Amino acid sequence: MRMVHRRIRTLATGLICVVGLAAARPNDPITEIELSSPANHLQAIVAAPDGTMWATACAKPKIIRIGKDGQITEFPVPGPNVKLLQGITVGADSSVWFTSPSDNTIRRINRQGTFTGEFKIPTVPDKGGGTTAFPRGIAAAPDGNVWFAELHGNKLGRITPKGEITEFPVPTPESGPYQPAFDKSGRVWCCESTGNKVARLDPKTGVMDEFPLPTKAALPRDIAFGPDGQIWFSENQADQIGRITSEGTVTEYPLPKGSRPVGIAAGADGNLWISLLRKGQIARLTPEGNLTTFDIPSGSKAEPFGLCAGVDGTIWFAEQNQCNRIGRLTLKAAVK
Repeated sequence: MRMVHRRIRTLATGLICVVGLAAARPNDPITEIELSSPANHLQAIVAAPDGTMWATACAKPKIIRIGKDGQITEFPVPGPNVKLLQGITVGADSSVWFTSPSDNTIRRINRQGTFTGEFKIPTVPDKGGGTTAFPRGIAAAPDGNVWFAELHGNKLGRITPKGEITEFPVPTPESGPYQPAFDKSGRVWCCESTGNKVARLDPKTGVMDEFPLPTKAALPRDIAFGPDGQIWFSENQADQIGRITSEGTVTEYPLPKGSRPVGIAAGADGNLWISLLRKGQIARLTPEGNLTTFDIPSGSKAEPFGLCAGVDGTIWFAEQNQCNRIGRLTLKAAVK
């Protein structure tokens, strides 16, 4: 039986939407939060230290905040050329940073919902008639800076809390850098989605090493620092999860055929959690390679995309397609 709880309020700082909480089965570990405004094409999601969640709406450029009480507030991003949003992260300054590819910009919003900065990327490539570096994934580093990947600019970018940008070219041309992650040594790792490699940058020296993947045309995408101290990443076209050691040794773990994994994050339970885009499932992968899948109540039409760990023993994910929902998985309930 479908259970729905709804509430509505209004605020001057943003549009607060009707919230629907939908669960398909009793004791299901996954709950979906439905947005009342349609066709958002949700993309990436991140947890703030205060327990709020933040997501990017790709098709209708706005930032979405999910309060600890489940209340959803939408903040439309200002600007005539803002047509597309992608990655999102919470910086050391407590602000939420996100990528705005259509106008070649890194943007910032505070947690009260006020937009506090627009930072243009120096690189403006001419690729396929476009004039944007297409900043895609973004992540906050332990040193207080924020890093982003330039999908078309073929660089990794670093932005300071003051908005100062430094770029680091990827050696392989048109490699499609996708999403940054960090190891304990402060090095920056990134998947080269079209280069079929994983790159590792030492920011102190500017040296970037690249490691080819065993599987051809794997389309590596999201990447995360794992509970075992190694770097893990999704291989979207290969239906695999990759693990790379600090020395560059790659191990691949198969997923069900047609999974098309995207998001990946380390959970508080010591496992990796993955969004299976085409299966309508969230998967748990142990560091030893044991896989368990959990069905999303909306099924395959959910298309789970970006995924992250919450601050309270949860895994959150953004549903990219027609469901127009944000999902939450409770680790304690995921016992199978």
